[in-house]
Amino acid sequence: MRLAFLRVALLLVAATVVAAVVSAASGAQFSLALTPQLSALYFIPINLACLWLLRRRLRARGSGLRQLARFDRGRLGRDALMGALWLFVMFVPFALALNLVMLAMFGPAGMLAAYETVFAPDPALLVEWPRWFNVSSALVAALLFPVTNAPAEELVYRGHAQGELLAAGRPAWAAVLLPAALFGAQHALLSPSAAGALVYVAAFFAWGACAGWIYLRTRRLMPIVMAHFYTNAMFSVVPLAFLFAPPG
Repeated sequence: MRLAFLRVALLLVAATVVAAVVSAASGAQFSLALTPQLSALYFIPINLACLWLLRRRLRARGSGLRQLARFDRGRLGRDALMGALWLFVMFVPFALALNLVMLAMFGPAGMLAAYETVFAPDPALLVEWPRWFNVSSALVAALLFPVTNAPAEELVYRGHAQGELLAAGRPAWAAVLLPAALFGAQHALLSPSAAGALVYVAAFFAWGACAGWIYLRTRRLMPIVMAHFYTNAMFSVVPLAFLFAPPG
């Protein structure tokens, strides 16, 4: 579990540094709400650091990242298809948790209107970046974020943390829910508002708990990695579509 805690701490430090740099460069008031639009960029080095640290730990035990993920080139097609199936399965508790928290916070009358503000950044905190920066950062995120984030998060939270808790004799429910709680907590950094952070934590906790349960039952991590990859890829490619869309 220590590596999972370390990952959350590293992401928090990275977000703080990015917010400080953006605040100093733009003159905006310091706030972590300055960082969500740059999150894919600072996640990449943290992902690589986590994979390196995990690789070192596994090699000391005579194992490796591929063994932990149960990577098998011959099963890659089946894992990709199962990943698509699990993506839809995990979306159900994710969407349910998201909507239940929104309902609890804003009630039936204000829930729909709140969607327009909770997940939208404060206009006062929006920083106008040069087009070259928007394009280059979007390209870097599209190319590197999905291929580093999906394996890093699933290997750290599910493969490593969940596996260590089970090996230490912890109950299965704790082995699934504790890493899922850290997985949910790190996603608070992606929200542009305090209310949105609560929603993100709950929704991604539900996603992570479902992923952990699937891994517990199937003992196959690669399909979960593929499902995570599909999600990250979709959200990384969307900004490119907007950037390269014809004006008007």
